[in-house]
Amino acid sequence: MGDALTEVWSKPLENTNESLGRAHYSLVMSTRRRPPASTPVSAQAFLQRHLKLRQLRLLVALDQHRHVGRVAEAMHLTQPAVSKALAELERGLGMSLFARTPQGLVPTPEGVCLTRHAQSVHEDLNRAALALDSIGQPEVWRVAVGAMHGTTSVIPMAFERLQRQRTPTAAFDLTVQEGSPDLLLPLLRAGKLDVVMGVAPERSAAADLNVVPLYVDPMVWMVAPGHPLARAARPTFHDLADSIWVLPPRVARVRAVIDAMLRKNRVLVPSRLVETVSFDSLLGMVCDHGAVALSSRRLARNAETRGLVHVLDIDMAGLVLPISAMTLVEPESSAYSVEFVQCLVEASAR
Repeated sequence: MGDALTEVWSKPLENTNESLGRAHYSLVMSTRRRPPASTPVSAQAFLQRHLKLRQLRLLVALDQHRHVGRVAEAMHLTQPAVSKALAELERGLGMSLFARTPQGLVPTPEGVCLTRHAQSVHEDLNRAALALDSIGQPEVWRVAVGAMHGTTSVIPMAFERLQRQRTPTAAFDLTVQEGSPDLLLPLLRAGKLDVVMGVAPERSAAADLNVVPLYVDPMVWMVAPGHPLARAARPTFHDLADSIWVLPPRVARVRAVIDAMLRKNRVLVPSRLVETVSFDSLLGMVCDHGAVALSSRRLARNAETRGLVHVLDIDMAGLVLPISAMTLVEPESSAYSVEFVQCLVEASAR
């Protein structure tokens, strides 16, 4: 503003009302050309006061597609419009949400955080829409289930039992999401899931859970059908030493039991090791890279019947996965969730 004042008042003025009026007008116009810098808005203030629903949808789409062109196509926008909307959001928050790379968009730590919450809000809104649509309509049986990898085979059998107990035309909405218990249990506690199937956490970490035992799934070793060990009559732990191993991650509860069993048998985990809970990744390592993998027997037998793997006859000394159905103690589970858990129990006993 100092420059503007100098610009105006450095000119000689005639001592007339008209001249003073022109000078006053010039001063006002000059000061308006240079507005004072606005105070930065905090991320919290921006989210509470300025965030729009379309920006949430943009975040969800960006995280899903990781490419401006695909996001534009999915949201029926132009690419410049997507880029502009993302830039406006980042400017409002004062932080970068996605890094632009030749391979596409990569979320920054701030982007990972915000998109996770945006997805949660998006899911809540979808649930709200379903709830609103259901008002005044016939009742819908609705349950969201989280299932640890390898446990989903019992869900169709439970659903079959449920259908027998209900009229064939009864409306239902059964949602199944696969993942590890570490990912699914937070969703259960956040109200995004009604039931979680898997290995229950330690008792100290399960005080808020109702844990209903379903079945015990032994663990077995498997290889590709063409692997040399597939032709061995009685392979041992030591026969596995020269292969790549695939095991559950160290953070998985069952991994501590596996490591203890290996130590008891004086077997060292090899230096070539892949850790994953993804059965697709496990199959890829077994079929394409000659790995030996430890998996639940249900998953392994299912893959064996399709000719994908061969289950080895190695004594695992009672190593098993105790699979349970988990619901929250508070708030109390819906009648639909209780009914489905009972169907899971009955289906698991078959």
